[in-house]
Amino acid sequence: MATRIFKETHFDASHRLMHYQGKCSRLHGHRWGVEVWMEGIIDATSKILIDYNIVKQVVEVYDHQVILNKDDPLAAAILPFQQPVLTNGDPTSELLAEDIRYRLNSFCRENNMDAHVTKVRVWESDGCYAEVDAE
Repeated sequence: MATRIFKETHFDASHRLMHYQGKCSRLHGHRWGVEVWMEGIIDATSKILIDYNIVKQVVEVYDHQVILNKDDPLAAAILPFQQPVLTNGDPTSELLAEDIRYRLNSFCRENNMDAHVTKVRVWESDGCYAEVDAE
């Protein structure tokens, strides 16, 4: 029998969209919201599908970070001060939702957990979110 869980969390981070024409092409920050839905078979011993804190820890990789496209020249300028989080493409809410889905599914596979993400929603601001479903 499949079990489903839901976890909501937040992180604060800056980003810029270097391939976008408009104010989002400048470095700016958000209080991002993240919603994660997962399902699978609960562990026979712990009776837990996945610890909610693991979901939070996976998302916290972005917290108080500068998130940039790996090809963004700004990444090299920031590197002497801190390691930015680099993405394969502009760090849009759409891309971050996909990245969170990938990171969580990878964690479950690497830890032999029978759990997977069914949906991730990333809120960039009130009323604006991107969502990805399971493949």
